[in-house]
Amino acid sequence: MSNTYELTVILDEVIQKYIREYFNVYSVDPSLVESPATLASNDILTEITPRKLNGEVFAVDSSSRSLTSAGGIISIVTLGVSSLSKPLYGAYPGLFGISNLDLNKPFIALASSSFSKGINAYLYSSKYVTTVSLDGAPFQSTTEPERIETELRAILETEALKKLKNKGLIIVDGPLFPSYTFLPEKVKKNIIKERVKVLDQNYIGVVKRLDKSDLLVRSLSSKATEILAKYKVDPRGFISDEAFLFQLVRFNYTPPYPTLSVGPLIKEVTEGVKIYVNYLIYPIHKYIPKFSLLRIESFTRDAIERISSLKFTLDGIPIVLALADKTAKELSSGILRYIAFSLERIGLQESFRGKFEVLNVV
Repeated sequence: MSNTYELTVILDEVIQKYIREYFNVYSVDPSLVESPATLASNDILTEITPRKLNGEVFAVDSSSRSLTSAGGIISIVTLGVSSLSKPLYGAYPGLFGISNLDLNKPFIALASSSFSKGINAYLYSSKYVTTVSLDGAPFQSTTEPERIETELRAILETEALKKLKNKGLIIVDGPLFPSYTFLPEKVKKNIIKERVKVLDQNYIGVVKRLDKSDLLVRSLSSKATEILAKYKVDPRGFISDEAFLFQLVRFNYTPPYPTLSVGPLIKEVTEGVKIYVNYLIYPIHKYIPKFSLLRIESFTRDAIERISSLKFTLDGIPIVLALADKTAKELSSGILRYIAFSLERIGLQESFRGKFEVLNVV
């Protein structure tokens, strides 16, 4: 599956041989429920000096979308990998001439609106399609698309991280160990167990969206009095980490703004496994209060210096990560549209929700 023609053949086969008989046919970033963390030092705010990186740097990101109908749900997940030396390092599935990562895992999941035990292997079988969860239970359309997308994404991302192991520094979009809020406990434990085997000090998680995260303010609440006295900002007065970080800079620094680190926190992700959590405050402009606010997760204390040495976009994202994000999104957008139009051509009707998703695909 290394080019556009091969992928369209696979998609046509899935649509014609399976979806058409199985049922007639949204982009989600689920809110994370953070587990608590402990503060490693009372000096939470420090200026940092970027640490020059030697060797290759990779970035991994994925994109998930779903189509819904009265017959069920089709969820797709695509994955993009970028590197400093090769901006379009690879993708899964491979398309538009981009090298295929060959993860050999399903990137399409089907959830029927009727009672089903899943794909009948005697009628149709494909390594690119699944109808059952890791725990063996069939996906059902009564389950929200977020549930299906989260599992599919977690599996593919972990496989990609495994494939890149020992090749350089690997940046993951999002937490190293997401909370997987929507997943059943058994499935969640299986995925986390696999990640523990794969991840080491060469992996760094970068969380871009802090407007709905409160890990930092909750972790600092027990030290609120001391923080207020020292930094003139009370973490208990904020409902998001993003709001707190912005005011922390404004109350303590004047232009030209330096690159700053808040933390570290120490977070236990599973028994015996702990990671460092730092917050990077990267000034997009030295004299204008506009900052990139990122959460950096790693197994080492110096990850934030390593990330701050990378080149950033005008939106405040490391360029190598932004390219992986763009690759994954454009790939999922193309596949979603192809499936939607193919289903319409063979007479399968989407729900209003499904049409809305296709019209507003990014």
